[in-house]
Amino acid sequence: MDDLVLRSVDLPEIEEAGAGGVSRYANDWIGLRHLGAKGRGVVALRDIPAGTVIERCPVLIIPEKDRPQIDPTIVFTYVYMWEHGTTEQDLYNGTGRAAIALGMSSLLNHSFDPTAVFIRRIDELELELRSRKAIAAGEEVTIDYQMKLWFDPS
Repeated sequence: MDDLVLRSVDLPEIEEAGAGGVSRYANDWIGLRHLGAKGRGVVALRDIPAGTVIERCPVLIIPEKDRPQIDPTIVFTYVYMWEHGTTEQDLYNGTGRAAIALGMSSLLNHSFDPTAVFIRRIDELELELRSRKAIAAGEEVTIDYQMKLWFDPS
């Protein structure tokens, strides 16, 4: 335990928590904000340069045998496909493992012009979120879901 380091980071204030405010979690880069009709969304707590690793989080694996029970539930809208050589579109096949990111990456909203990309580190059981371009403090962090959408994105 001697090498355990606890640190506090002072981040610029975006808004006070509460209605329209930002909820902060254990991440220096991102927090959650209510975005009106979109619901919750992930936002930058400070300027994020392009190419920055924003979050790297462990995943919870949903085994293929459990997918028939899980896929018809709301959980399906939060999972990533978790097999080598697959894409997110393959989730609709109902085969292979899926995963839930145990970080804010499960709460990212979709955009066809996303500010970030996700990298499935399948063997490490981690999901990496990396900025695709510079993201300004307060701006929403989005990804392309890379699949046929079950909602109208407009």
